[in-house]
Amino acid sequence: MKTTPFSYSVSWRSRNNKYGNNLSSKIGNDFEYSGSKNFNDHPDLTRIDIKNSITDPNENIYVKTYNLNNPINLIALCDISSSMSVDKKNNTIIKDLSKIISASAIEQGDRFSMLCYNDMISNNFILEPGDNLEYINQWIDAIEFNSDKSSSNAAEDINKYLPEEKSLIFWVSDFHYPSDKIEKILNHLSNHHVIPLFISSEGEIKKLPKYGFRKFIDSELDLEHEVFLRPSIKEKILEDYKNTKEEIFQIFSKKQLKQIVINEYIDIESIQKYFMSTYI
Repeated sequence: MKTTPFSYSVSWRSRNNKYGNNLSSKIGNDFEYSGSKNFNDHPDLTRIDIKNSITDPNENIYVKTYNLNNPINLIALCDISSSMSVDKKNNTIIKDLSKIISASAIEQGDRFSMLCYNDMISNNFILEPGDNLEYINQWIDAIEFNSDKSSSNAAEDINKYLPEEKSLIFWVSDFHYPSDKIEKILNHLSNHHVIPLFISSEGEIKKLPKYGFRKFIDSELDLEHEVFLRPSIKEKILEDYKNTKEEIFQIFSKKQLKQIVINEYIDIESIQKYFMSTYI
């Protein structure tokens, strides 16, 4: 998959002032001109604002000032529990999404880190913040997802592994959790801005046959049962899934969060539209 980055704007990004008009180095979304200040406050002849200085009726001398965006950390928080591995393409989606997020972060002068969890959080599933895209892509490609049965219990401890400074967290999951667990995890992440990337199973449900035996596995609860499908049963499964999805989205809404839904493939245009319409 071609990694196409998206652009984003973060309202809570901290800024420093930089004086002068030398833009040889860039941080964040570039320098944003913020006006001019009196030369007496910032006496540096190399940073003279010529236009404002020669047009000032009081003959004051000015220097240019810019806002300098400090880099922030974009984090791919990835659910790699068994429920995510039921559909094998989800493993590829996790990697592709992480590469897109990392490319987007680095293009805008930010940093990227990654944290995967299931029953536990192991060191080989933690990527520290960095901006070396080649190394990041190699690290993501080298991840091997364990197909053994595993829960998502470690999700309740993820805040211990996250940076203290406010970060932009992309939570990649099918959210196959009880509602109270989702709320608890979001409470733990309250110091950060969370964007849920909801991996939808709706397409897979619609592909189920109208008739025939089908085995359903709840890998997190270690349960499995066989169902004889017929149109009414298939419709009931789809309806129940949609209702559960809406309940989850209501939890996000209550936390003033808006999700991005990932269906059978990653639609980079829909991700970009999200950032064009959502205030972060």
